[in-house]
Amino acid sequence: MVVRLGGYARISLDKDGEELGVERQRVDYRTVAAVRRWTIARDYIDNDVSAFKLDVVREQFEQLLADLESGVIDGVIAYDLDRLVRQPWDLERLIRIYETRPGLVFSTVTNDINLSTDDGLTMARVMVAFANKSSRDTARRVKRKHRELADSGKNGGGFPPFGWKEDRLTVDPVQAALITKAHDDLLAGTRLSTIVREWQAKNVQTSRKTGKPITRVAVKGILINPRLAGFRAVKHQKHIGPDGKPVMGVWEPICTPERLDAVIAALEGVRAQHKTANQSNNHKYLLSGILRCAECGTRMIANMRSSWKEGSKGSRFTYRCPAANDGGCGKVSRAGEPLDRHIINLIHDAEAKLKAPAPDTAEWSGAARLAEVGQEISELISAMNAKRISAATAIAMLEPLEKERDELEYERNRHTVEQVKASAATVDLSEEFERLPIERQRAVIMKHIRAIVVHPAGRGARKFNPDLLDVVWTA
Repeated sequence: MVVRLGGYARISLDKDGEELGVERQRVDYRTVAAVRRWTIARDYIDNDVSAFKLDVVREQFEQLLADLESGVIDGVIAYDLDRLVRQPWDLERLIRIYETRPGLVFSTVTNDINLSTDDGLTMARVMVAFANKSSRDTARRVKRKHRELADSGKNGGGFPPFGWKEDRLTVDPVQAALITKAHDDLLAGTRLSTIVREWQAKNVQTSRKTGKPITRVAVKGILINPRLAGFRAVKHQKHIGPDGKPVMGVWEPICTPERLDAVIAALEGVRAQHKTANQSNNHKYLLSGILRCAECGTRMIANMRSSWKEGSKGSRFTYRCPAANDGGCGKVSRAGEPLDRHIINLIHDAEAKLKAPAPDTAEWSGAARLAEVGQEISELISAMNAKRISAATAIAMLEPLEKERDELEYERNRHTVEQVKASAATVDLSEEFERLPIERQRAVIMKHIRAIVVHPAGRGARKFNPDLLDVVWTA
């Protein structure tokens, strides 16, 4: 009778992702299986996965249990018991399956345990208990070590953070330039999704170098990393030291704290007011939401023409008033491309009249007070840690200060973002406009135009007529 076993291999940390550790385990348990004339039906590999951490799901371990319970395999072989389980409840789940399916095989390279006997079960439980204690002791030591490193502003473990070289101290000029440009674009109104597509097109990779396209989550994490402004971070948050102040790292920063806060505000929408339809960035066409139907006042939307063919002279898309069941009247439409060109020419003239005035670079008036509040908060936390005041007193005094700090930081971030947007909305349209992402193009237009009212063209009208447009300028 052929005995089909599931081979399980696991290693908690594989920094380089080369799977050398799990491959050694796989070779060893396959050697034992061959000697005993067992067949390995499938390898279940959890590489770079902890069996101790409570919030970690081991996908291959779960699949192993499911296959064992359903009869797909006749037992399990692993290098050692602690490779398979490190938590008592995972062992009990395994034991329950062995109790309900007598005759299942269980084997390890280092020490066989018979899960069908009371002595074997007791031994397995004792071994897992000791392995669990070992993991807890290690976790406690590692946590303390990481705390010491964080308090001193030194680097922790793991892969080099994006933006720095292998030494984690020196800025990588290529990656730093990507971050700086992305910050500029975000503050100017570019969507994060646009930046993600740009990075994917350039095949930008994180330090893990997985070979897969970089994800939106990864790009966002890179762009708001406190480390960029020189802060030591723990779990993606600024680490606060014993003195109540954010700990500064020993590496070269890439941006200022104020700029990082403004980027976070732009990404997270800190207390962002609800945008009106014509202010939304989520548009594929230049004038969607800016155009209004003269018949009913509804904002017009754009649609690609289903009948348009490559090489034809007609417009690829139209702007139209939505149908009655979508809130409009459906009576007004206009070819999209000639309308876009006309409005771009109007904006070009408006920009030329402005002669590109320099944006207001006045400093934010609340900077001094924000510094004072930050110092007061730091002193209170330090006094509480030193037991000079009680925790209750410190919290009572901290809450209004923290509220004031949050208000001031919001005002500072808004000031910074508005200045950058004002600067970014002034461009050389003859050279730069076509290269801007759609949200930036719309920002330039909305700097000058509040709305464009489109009147009906009448039956049979084919030629674009600018006289049927009422442009409502911002000033």
